[in-house]
Amino acid sequence: MGTEAPLSVKIREKVYDVEVKKIDKTAPFSVKINRLPFKIEFKTPERRIVSQIAEQAVIVSAMKPSRKMAEEGAVVAPMAGKIVSVKVKEGDSVRLGDVLCILEAMKMENEITAPKAGIVQSVNISEGMGVSEGDILIIIK
Repeated sequence: MGTEAPLSVKIREKVYDVEVKKIDKTAPFSVKINRLPFKIEFKTPERRIVSQIAEQAVIVSAMKPSRKMAEEGAVVAPMAGKIVSVKVKEGDSVRLGDVLCILEAMKMENEITAPKAGIVQSVNISEGMGVSEGDILIIIK
């Protein structure tokens, strides 16, 4: 399977833009989710419809971002909770330590801050939204 245009995949009420050039059931392959690269590898190749395999692979990768991704600008939720407020929007310039959003978890409000200076490329959250640990909240380039 291959695609030149991004696909939109809805997982737990969140929409992810996914780019897949080639799916290989026998070796690692690359996909981009919200413009961030992921390596995908199937543990046990099975004969299934390719779109079902791709969807399952995206779910696994989207929910477990790697440390490398965080270093490339993805700000991830440190714990499950609810977004109380979003302080930035796409195109905003941020400095190291600026508050990006407020995450409520265990009845406490936690400031999520910028891990680096840059421009906000993507805001994947909104006020009142529930997030899981590891979800990509904001991308800074």
